Amino acid sequence: MAIIPVVQTTVISPFRSWVPTWLKILVAFSILVPVLLINGAYTGSNIDISSYLGVLSEDINMAYYASSAGMAIAHLIIPKVKPIATTKTIILIVLLCQVFLSLICAETNYIEVIIVCSFLIGYFKAFSMIETINILMPVLSPSNTRNEFYAKFYPITLACGQLSLVLTAELAYLYKWEYMYYFMILLLLVAIIAVVLCMAFARRLVHIPIKDIDWLSFFLVSACCMSIIYVCTYGKTMDWFASQKILIATILIPVTGWLFIRRQFSGHPFVDMSVLKNRNSTVVYLLSFVLMFFASFSILIYSYTNIVLRLDSTRVNELYLYMLPGFVVGGIICYYSYLKEIRMAWLIFIGFACFTISIGYLYFKVMPSGLYEDLYIPMFLRGIGMTTLFVSFAIYAIQGLSQKQLIYNAFFMITARSAIAPAIGSSILTNWLYQLQQKNVTLLSQNIDTQNPLAMDQVTSSVNSTMAQGWSIEDAQRIAMNALYQKVQIQAVTVSIKTILGWMLIMGIILLVLILLYFFQYKPVKLMKMGTDMSG
Repeated sequence: MAIIPVVQTTVISPFRSWVPTWLKILVAFSILVPVLLINGAYTGSNIDISSYLGVLSEDINMAYYASSAGMAIAHLIIPKVKPIATTKTIILIVLLCQVFLSLICAETNYIEVIIVCSFLIGYFKAFSMIETINILMPVLSPSNTRNEFYAKFYPITLACGQLSLVLTAELAYLYKWEYMYYFMILLLLVAIIAVVLCMAFARRLVHIPIKDIDWLSFFLVSACCMSIIYVCTYGKTMDWFASQKILIATILIPVTGWLFIRRQFSGHPFVDMSVLKNRNSTVVYLLSFVLMFFASFSILIYSYTNIVLRLDSTRVNELYLYMLPGFVVGGIICYYSYLKEIRMAWLIFIGFACFTISIGYLYFKVMPSGLYEDLYIPMFLRGIGMTTLFVSFAIYAIQGLSQKQLIYNAFFMITARSAIAPAIGSSILTNWLYQLQQKNVTLLSQNIDTQNPLAMDQVTSSVNSTMAQGWSIEDAQRIAMNALYQKVQIQAVTVSIKTILGWMLIMGIILLVLILLYFFQYKPVKLMKMGTDMSG
């Protein structure tokens, strides 16, 4: 889930004079909740949407990642729009656009339309997040420190992201997948009414800063991000470079990336590339890829529950609820570190330690006769790890940056952590699992013949049992062979998952050692004040 950094620009309250503090908080959360829940495509109803539209599940994933890409790129436009519009104007326009886009997603039968709408929904989401954070800052962080604010804000945002998965799956199971869009439209309309009633009159835009925006840079960075996501998402499905589309997208990545970077060293750069010279920021961007790679072990859990445990998608999505207490515990750990002024390096270590422990726990629990309940602890630890790492990364990355660089740090952070890294991490694990599964199926099938007494005993027992139920000998043999093949598939998937988990466990242990050796040799990063991220 992409989180916007704190931005503090509004001195005058955007609310009407009669609105009490408690109502301001309620209005802020009425905006925040639908903004956090909304997406152009909901992975919780992945199967339902792809079945109804006749598309691949990768298409839904592409739309989901497109939303994060749009959210990241919006940070390059926000500094141009913010000075010429009030909070009420921005929020109303953004919410109305999201209502319109959600309605299109619910009614269209074209996945291309959903992908474009997802990008725009993510784009508009960034604006409303910025304004909502401005309202909540004094409430969530009386100390005016990012540490306190993020320790309270991140658990809320991460929890909403997981609830969206479960809610989507339940609505798709009980009703139709389109109902999630209608539900979001209802929440957005409630937020619009609250804004109209409680916020002060909004002045009109003085001018729309169309000429102030470098649209070529906007197009180039958008094309580069979407090309990376496209290659990672569709690579396995299209057989990688055997596909002309994958080849074209792959070529576009360095071309658009180089043109974008080259343009930033012109007279009027769209992005301040000097952010990448800051050691702390660069380290965090790189570690964001590692974080999302480890977080992608949920793909292994999905394969395990779906193929080995034979559970439906609703039960699988319910597992994400066990991350909620992890978010709470993670928030408490971060708040305690703020009170005791503990250096961020320890939070980074704790976060990756939680992922390593959860992966190690899974390694010993994954088996053909495993239990659904064995997955509770890994998801709980995943919740703690994500919260502590999101908070520590957000604080550690801005050490050494100037106020004007912070908004560009948000662009790089969200692009790496929420758009590109999840796509790359998922692609690596999905392809790794597929290759190992095919290899293990071949190895296990080699010894299954008439000379294998164990296999023949199972086939004979299955044939006799099936014939006793009234099936013919031909049908009984076919059913027996299918049952044996299913056992081979289950065993192959189990072995493949354990192999990947074993390597991830080794990588996690090595990473923890590197964190201890690297981070503690530099000046500690502890408390960070709010600042004014978009001043000037």
